[in-house]
Amino acid sequence: MKTCLFLLLFYTGVVPIVRSVSHKYYLINQGKTWSDAQAYCRATYTDLAIIKSNDDMVRLQNEAQIQQFSSSAWIGLYNDVKSWRWSFGNEPLGSMIKWISGEPNNWGGHEECVTTTSSGWSDYTCTWKGPVLCFDDRQTGNGRYIYISSPMTFFEAQSYCRQHYTDLTSVRNTTEHLAIQGLVTGNTWIGLFRDAWKWVDKTNFSTISWMSGKPDNALENENCGYVNNSQAADAQCSDVMPFFCYSDAEIIKKQIIRLKIQSNQDVNNLISQAAILEQIRQKLKDHGMAENITVEWRKQPNGVVFHKEKEGD
Repeated sequence: MKTCLFLLLFYTGVVPIVRSVSHKYYLINQGKTWSDAQAYCRATYTDLAIIKSNDDMVRLQNEAQIQQFSSSAWIGLYNDVKSWRWSFGNEPLGSMIKWISGEPNNWGGHEECVTTTSSGWSDYTCTWKGPVLCFDDRQTGNGRYIYISSPMTFFEAQSYCRQHYTDLTSVRNTTEHLAIQGLVTGNTWIGLFRDAWKWVDKTNFSTISWMSGKPDNALENENCGYVNNSQAADAQCSDVMPFFCYSDAEIIKKQIIRLKIQSNQDVNNLISQAAILEQIRQKLKDHGMAENITVEWRKQPNGVVFHKEKEGD
């Protein structure tokens, strides 16, 4: 005889156990340089603390309050000063380097883009407005390089060059360097730029705010980040201070769903229960909720999962 099984009611209650990852913080109240602090955190936990949300900040502050700590401490924030790359093709800097003496110096703490003069390169604040050197890979020789005198920010210049030509100019070898020398006099944008502040997991810095006036690179080479009173600031990585580590903590959320099932077979046998669980998993998958979810039956004190509904229930 053919058997039938119907799920009449799906979302009135649950059984999935949802696991999500959160950050647990540890204050290490002993002085270390940023690099030594990171080595300690990586050996003992996961890494120096990363703060990706307001909830993360609350947890970090709670750890500080438990230890009655209210000073400065390293976190996993750093200025990626070696990430220079060319706008065209996102190519890394390579061995061709034409920095003017003393450059790059990240003066003022916000120089992530590059200009050139006939003498060489300087790092500049990307919001500065100046002339632009585009290139067009459809042309040959010096005709590939187009000087635009209209002042633009770096990213305005990048957009303009990509729209009208190919991209901002790359200077990857001596031939390219000599070709552009006669086209520029004062500072002119070329296509070299870098990333700014990052967390140690390589994601961009966000969520928490800088202290007023920071980052400023006031003492030069202030490429490591610390936290004080829930705000970030820059300091020299050789400075010594306490630090926060973090580890990934698994947060488990459990929800119960009640099901009403109409069937002409015994739903308390293991085969039927397995079939119903598979249908539930498929429903969760259809709604994009299958990842990191465990579905299991909640048994009654007598060991039975389902009870027969009485008349009037």
